[in-house]
Amino acid sequence: MSRNTIIWIVVAVVVVLLLLVLLWAAMKKGAQKKQEKRRDEAENIRGDAAAQERTVRGHEAEAAEQEALARQARAESDRKSAAAEKLELQADERSEHAAGKRTEQHERFRAADEIDPDVQHEGDREGGGHDRGNRRDTHGGRGRGRGRGGVAESGDRAGSRLDSDS
Repeated sequence: MSRNTIIWIVVAVVVVLLLLVLLWAAMKKGAQKKQEKRRDEAENIRGDAAAQERTVRGHEAEAAEQEALARQARAESDRKSAAAEKLELQADERSEHAAGKRTEQHERFRAADEIDPDVQHEGDREGGGHDRGNRRDTHGGRGRGRGRGGVAESGDRAGSRLDSDS
């Protein structure tokens, strides 16, 4: 091999090596640009996420407020339910008391009818009578507006007895 050939081979190898170094440098620069672009993109995403942080915290605060309102409403509902139960128990007690008083009142009317000479009893009537406990007035007819036991029925809610003269 001649000296010229060797020089040309060395020059070719140096050129190839130089091309490889340039190619490698270009690729590295491209990779760096790509990394820089990705860093910028990541920074933009982080910026958007940070901007959304305020909105997200606002939504969380609203949710917490709604939960607190719901707990208050539930507590109020429980209080009202307990109050309603108490009122229902009181109403039941008063109803039982009133029913007892009503029974006592009917018993008193029956007792009065038993001793009242103007009240006809079943055995006192012709034909067996169906109007037990009806009071007759002094004129021989039934008293006006009187129902069972001589109690006024028309408009008199207190259950007061009408005089036989009325």
